[in-house]
Amino acid sequence: MEQKLYTTTQAAKIFGVTPRTIQMWADNNLLEVTKTLGGHRRIAASEIERLAVMLGKKLPQNPETANTVEPLVETEAFDGAVRIMLVDDDKDLLKLYQMQIDSWQTPRTQVFLASDGYEALLQIGAIKPEIVITDLKMPRMDGSHMIKCIQQNPDMAHCQIVVVTGLNKDEIYHQYELPETVVVEEKPIPFARIQRLVNDYIASK
Repeated sequence: MEQKLYTTTQAAKIFGVTPRTIQMWADNNLLEVTKTLGGHRRIAASEIERLAVMLGKKLPQNPETANTVEPLVETEAFDGAVRIMLVDDDKDLLKLYQMQIDSWQTPRTQVFLASDGYEALLQIGAIKPEIVITDLKMPRMDGSHMIKCIQQNPDMAHCQIVVVTGLNKDEIYHQYELPETVVVEEKPIPFARIQRLVNDYIASK
């Protein structure tokens, strides 16, 4: 039996994101798509189900007639808060970062976590964070590849990317290619330094 195929617009509606986000997922091989003879993207029902499982989202019994699943993020909750995406395969470190940032009185923040570049990109299209703080060496997709994908997305032109790594400058130079706009900090980065970076971003806008 031939399985149902969805358009990018239908997939966007299912996941509560924009069609551009679905296209970004497809362009970065986060979502497998096929193309019609006319060049239009089509997404198999099995791929929709796989992505829903990865994102921890429960699909409605009939995605074709349902309005949407629960959105990836509640954008109304941002309410002027600075959106910060933290990306590191050390989950204990991520939680430590999150606890510290959540304790700030100012600026107001909304923190999102990802354990590698692949997971981060699945969220970034919906969240559109102002600041991404990332490690370089991670499984599945490293920080350098993720940064390249982010900078190819015109919706993310506003984003400040901060790399926090244990590698020295020579190792970074020989192993990774980072844009000049990326801020590079040594690991472990002092929490006060993170707060200054966030405040500097706010002041620059």
